[in-house]
Amino acid sequence: MYYQSENVIEEFYKNLLDSDNPERVHIPMSDVFYVRAAMLADTGVEYSLDHVEWAMRKEGLLKPSDCYKPNMLREWDNT
Repeated sequence: MYYQSENVIEEFYKNLLDSDNPERVHIPMSDVFYVRAAMLADTGVEYSLDHVEWAMRKEGLLKPSDCYKPNMLREWDNT
């Protein structure tokens, strides 16, 4: 089972150390991190990784298979 976290690196290494834990952290594509950093620099707003990934998918920049639960409705998704 996958889950998402804003602390991707920390969660990844924590799960490596915990061999009894079957959970897997979703690691967004590197473009998501770059776009989020650019948005923060331009607007001063730090969006969640999920929000940026969702927006990039809606714009056709990511495939559904690149995203965490691509068919799950987000609270900010009104389309």
